[in-house]
Amino acid sequence: MPQRKTAAILVIGDEILKGTTRDTNSHFLCKRLHKLGVNIRKISVIGDDISEISREVQSASGAYDYVITSGGVGPTHDDKTYLGLAHAFTDQMQFSDEIRQAVNRFLPTYTAKKRAEGVGEGLEEAVRLATEKLCTIPKMSQLLWGTQKINGSLSTFPVVRISNVVALPGVPKFCERAFDELQDQLFPIEERQSLCFETLYTDLDEFDFSKKLTDLAAQFEDRNVQIGSYPELKNKFFKTKLTIETESSETMEAVVTSLRELLAGHIVYYDSHAWLDIVTKWKAFKKRKASENQIEFIQKLNEAESIVEEIVEKYPLEQIALSFNGGKDCTVLLHLLRLKVDEKYGPSTPIQGFHIMVEDQFPEATQFIIDAAKFYNIQVLEFPGPLKTGLAALKKTRPSIIPVLMGSRATDPNGKYMKTPVEWTDSDWPQVLRVCPILNWTYTDVWHMLRGLCVPYCKLYDQGYTSLGGRDNTVKHPALRIVSSDGREHYLPAYKLHNDAEERCNRSNI
Repeated sequence: MPQRKTAAILVIGDEILKGTTRDTNSHFLCKRLHKLGVNIRKISVIGDDISEISREVQSASGAYDYVITSGGVGPTHDDKTYLGLAHAFTDQMQFSDEIRQAVNRFLPTYTAKKRAEGVGEGLEEAVRLATEKLCTIPKMSQLLWGTQKINGSLSTFPVVRISNVVALPGVPKFCERAFDELQDQLFPIEERQSLCFETLYTDLDEFDFSKKLTDLAAQFEDRNVQIGSYPELKNKFFKTKLTIETESSETMEAVVTSLRELLAGHIVYYDSHAWLDIVTKWKAFKKRKASENQIEFIQKLNEAESIVEEIVEKYPLEQIALSFNGGKDCTVLLHLLRLKVDEKYGPSTPIQGFHIMVEDQFPEATQFIIDAAKFYNIQVLEFPGPLKTGLAALKKTRPSIIPVLMGSRATDPNGKYMKTPVEWTDSDWPQVLRVCPILNWTYTDVWHMLRGLCVPYCKLYDQGYTSLGGRDNTVKHPALRIVSSDGREHYLPAYKLHNDAEERCNRSNI
């Protein structure tokens, strides 16, 4: 199998080195080149110095198959990339009529805009000098005209290439557009190296499996396999990301199988956008649980899904409302409702929701309601509590509401009065059909689903809170308190609570 092509990326600009501008181009180029099968071997950030640009270009051009520069190709005095290229290849500079023609196509619009802004004096001379600078390139340059993705026509402005060096603009929008338009020209499909990529996630720290991973990597050393391990300190669902790269699908299958065996019981099916493509992901989730022989849990999933589906099929959406206060239970229900609405109406269809406020509400809970509403396309109205008062306000605002979906469970203060998951409210209450699909779920079931699907949840649960009320009556759960050897205190996340019966021991009003 042929060797992979290599590349170097040279980021040019004093503003990068001074920290006044953030470099995003190298990150973009690395991702795109890697997908094309190109092995990025070097990234350099250099200033606007002709000699330094020349030295870096000379060195990289001789060492790698491709050299891509970013920055320093504009119309101002500090844009020196073309001069550096000419110096590197002992070339002379010359004016390009072809670039001038491209500039002329947008100059009238530019000058008209500047005059409309009140800029008149010295404009023509400034445009002349800028144009001369922009159009003066190394004599041996080849101009590359890419293909626009929108309509298939030629790009509006060319990119300069000398030998194996391609000079892209520094402005991220233009850099990315130029690369996209030139991608197939620079890297023809028939010449690309086919590569296989896979990513695995685990809830283990690197230290937990580093020795075994080293031994496993050694087993595949002669099969051109690269395994990367990257710790993640802030992600609530996984602790380590593993990347696998190889040229053979058979080898990839063998490596992934070995890694799954090494990490058995600790694989995380991470999803950063759990609210998208819910239907497909839901089926895959239940299939995984079936393969793990979690029969009782699957039955609860199916029962809850069936209840929500029956409501969505029986009632039009304008008659359905979801009670959503940002807690873990109603978050499960939000995901289930989004699942069935997506299935019947599509993901762009909004859901009606309402929030019955509590006194002294946690700001983190408020923020999560806002975030979840955006992710799950749910419109949330707010009403004062308690529950009976809030339902009355809901019926007054939305008289057509009939079924109200709630995340109540049998162990909840309000759920303990429910005999079945679907019941009408008592006669002295606002008349709604209370629908509690997860009535028979346990605390553990709730977390099993949330974390199994990587459903976003309120961050207070990761700080030791197991049940959320107001700030005046809710504390971190004492059973989750940990004191380190240096006397510092911290709390385990809510899903680490082992005794379901203690779920609400952190609430003083329950």
